[in-house]
Amino acid sequence: MEKKMYTETLEKVRNDYAVRNIDKLEAAIKAGDMEKALELHKLNVEKKTGFHHFAVRWVNQTLRNFKKWAPDEAIFECMEDYALWCYPPCLQDWMEKYKAGQATYKDFPMEDFLENRAVLWSALHDNGDQIWDEEKITFTLPRCNSGGWLVTECPDKVQTLDKPDPRAYNKEGFQCYCLNCTTMWEFGWYKWFGWPLFIMDVPTIGSDGKCVMVMYKDPKDIPDSYYEKRGLERKI
Repeated sequence: MEKKMYTETLEKVRNDYAVRNIDKLEAAIKAGDMEKALELHKLNVEKKTGFHHFAVRWVNQTLRNFKKWAPDEAIFECMEDYALWCYPPCLQDWMEKYKAGQATYKDFPMEDFLENRAVLWSALHDNGDQIWDEEKITFTLPRCNSGGWLVTECPDKVQTLDKPDPRAYNKEGFQCYCLNCTTMWEFGWYKWFGWPLFIMDVPTIGSDGKCVMVMYKDPKDIPDSYYEKRGLERKI
């Protein structure tokens, strides 16, 4: 007798999930089956969100283990290394020229960067809002699905800095995870290039997880009160 390779349950799994969800979604759209396409889209968002939360927990746990032996300064050093390695391609040419003294903030590729951020924001943050006005763009996550999710769903597991630091808004119990954004877009960028690309209000433990990022189209429009509040010198 031929050995049965799959149980009925596994046979269903093989038939339903051996093909990528995105391929099934594309096929449903081409076939004009919008009801099926919507169902597959919702499943795609759900699974993407679940994997993202797994990644957030993994990074936080890595920071927890790292922090057993490392001082706060080591965390900041790691975040700076990460930022310099991970800035989007649309900035790399300008950054190299700036470091070589061949460009200034006036040559910053603002239009390309705004397009990059808007596209990524709409693609990766399903609950995010964008408000564009003459002077600035405000990105708001009612609950950030990274750091905001972490502080609301895993508050007793969140790794924090040992003590308040100006690069973490001098807040007690500032979570290390959010330093990836605050270093890359605010304090690290200010340190290396002279102004914050984003002015941030990130979620802390005990909050509702809301995160707000404000980007001024012209660094000169950043109000003096920002620098006074952060204890920073205006360079531009």
